[in-house]
Order: sequence, then structure tokens, then C-alpha cells
Amino acid sequence: MTAGYKSPQFLRAVVDTLLPGETAKPSGRAALPSGSAAGLDPATYAKVARSALEAIVDAAGGASAFVRAAEADRIAVLRDVERKLPVPFRTLLAPVLADYYESRAVIAAFGWRAEPPQPRGHPLPPADEETHRRLDRVRQRGKLWRG
Repeated sequence: MTAGYKSPQFLRAVVDTLLPGETAKPSGRAALPSGSAAGLDPATYAKVARSALEAIVDAAGGASAFVRAAEADRIAVLRDVERKLPVPFRTLLAPVLADYYESRAVIAAFGWRAEPPQPRGHPLPPADEETHRRLDRVRQRGKLWRG
């Protein structure tokens, strides 16, 4: 029965049950995408989390039964497997979450920049009077190194 744990539809259903995304946009930012919409490749998890995925298939009565199940039933299966096999379940969940929160789609939904901070740097607020006063003291010291 566990042979279906590699099925693309099953793996996508697992990822999207773990990370369903948002159905409505909270004000001020884009809605979070589901796991598959964020660009996660569910096939990569079949390699690292086989025992958890096989347990999900067994608990659901088959891979296709999990895919066809209502969301609440899929959630119940995942909770059951997590309770019975916490370490293998974490072996599945940890890379899924890491990949999700590092995806460009999720970073953009949070309103963060996806590109590295250099060479543009990070935006800084304008310096206040106290900051200017402190910087003037540093400038007055002159060079502290040989050059």
C-alpha cells in the first residue's frame, strides 16, 4: 500500500496540506501561497522522509485516498502521524518549512527583498540630530590606523 508515497499528486497534497497558503489577503501584503504554489518540489521530500510519507499513506488508506480526502481529513491524518511518529514527521516537516520560507514567493509575500543586501545595502532611516552629533565626534578623532 505504501508504494504510492512517491506519487506527484500525493506529495503535492501533503505539501499543500502542511502549507495551504492564505485564501484572503491580509491588509498591506500579498497573500501567502500554498507550498506547491511557492515553487516547492514535492519530489525532493520523498527522498528524505520516506518513513513519514509511508505512514501517511498507511494512515489514509492509500495515497489516492489521501489526495481525494477533504482538507480536514488530511489534516487529521497528518496530526495522527505526527503524534505516532514525531521524529520521522519532523524529518519531513523541517525541509518543507525551510524551503517554503526561503522561496521567493513567500519572501515577496512578506514584503521582504529577495536579493542580497549588497551592493545596494539596507535602507536606513534619516539620521537624527543625536546621530549627527555622535558622528561628528568620530570624525574629529581622525584616523586611528596606519595607512
